[in-house]
Amino acid sequence: MMFNDGAIVKRRPIIAVVVGGESGEHEISLKSGTEVLAGIDLDLWAPFVVRIERSGGWCFPPQIQSLAPVMGVGDGVNALLERDPDLVFPVMHGPYGEDGRFQALMELLHLDYVGSDSESSALAMHKARARVILAAAGLAVPPGQELCVGEELLISAPCVVKPMRLGSSVGLAVVKTEDLLKASLEEAFSHDPYVLVEQFVEGREFTAGVLEDEDGKPLALPIIEIQPKTSEFFDYHAKYTPGATDEICPAPIEDTLRDELQRIGLVAHKALGCHGMSRTDMIVDPAGKAWVLETNTIPGMTKTSLLPLAAREAGISFTEMINCLLSRALKSRR
Repeated sequence: MMFNDGAIVKRRPIIAVVVGGESGEHEISLKSGTEVLAGIDLDLWAPFVVRIERSGGWCFPPQIQSLAPVMGVGDGVNALLERDPDLVFPVMHGPYGEDGRFQALMELLHLDYVGSDSESSALAMHKARARVILAAAGLAVPPGQELCVGEELLISAPCVVKPMRLGSSVGLAVVKTEDLLKASLEEAFSHDPYVLVEQFVEGREFTAGVLEDEDGKPLALPIIEIQPKTSEFFDYHAKYTPGATDEICPAPIEDTLRDELQRIGLVAHKALGCHGMSRTDMIVDPAGKAWVLETNTIPGMTKTSLLPLAAREAGISFTEMINCLLSRALKSRR
């Protein structure tokens, strides 16, 4: 509390918005962080920026893209602790940001943060491990194989080749013919020593977002149908280039399918132990069966991102969504 002319004024919680990171999704994180900072209600929260460079160095610029002295991790952690934030808001995608390692660091430092904990983050990011959990929860996942360099591939084209622990479709390839498999595997292995190869499922692509209220009750957001216009699938270009994809929300589907996809999103959220928010991607085949592709624990927050679109369709503005995430984390301090 603070006192102003005899009146008690409630102090705004201090929020460390952490962006960047060492992964191939560094630039997307900066874009997401820029939107988060612009959307934070400054009457309620007092944010500051922590930018982690591609090199792993930390800095504290006044704005996302501003120049600032870069320090090592140890000094960066000490500088963060000196600022004593009430909450840390990681807006980082991929390794070192979304895979549980940053979350584990915050837990060791006893700093509360927005989003899923280290265990759930690591589980959701590791595509092969997540598949096991999702299948055990009764959800359908495409037939697949976890592969390391030198192992024999038992799945034939058409298939989908994915680096095991990356998002934003970085290194991902839809392989329609056998002659393209070798190059696709080499590209995926250049990003991760482990690769997931799944049988290709023909169908329509959808995504189901989940947003928890400040008491932790999960809300299934409207379903979005994803129709790339300039790419064969929802790749990096299709995700982050304005106008490259039709993102139809609410999806033009029957109520029964809508309810089923929302149910799947909620089941995946719970099964993986997600906290605050998640977004689960699916393919619905011509027979109407939904196949789960993956669940994201820190969905994108850019101008073209899907979770903010679904929230907006549900009547939740971007600022309200950010308020909800911060309030949820503040109320459920770990």
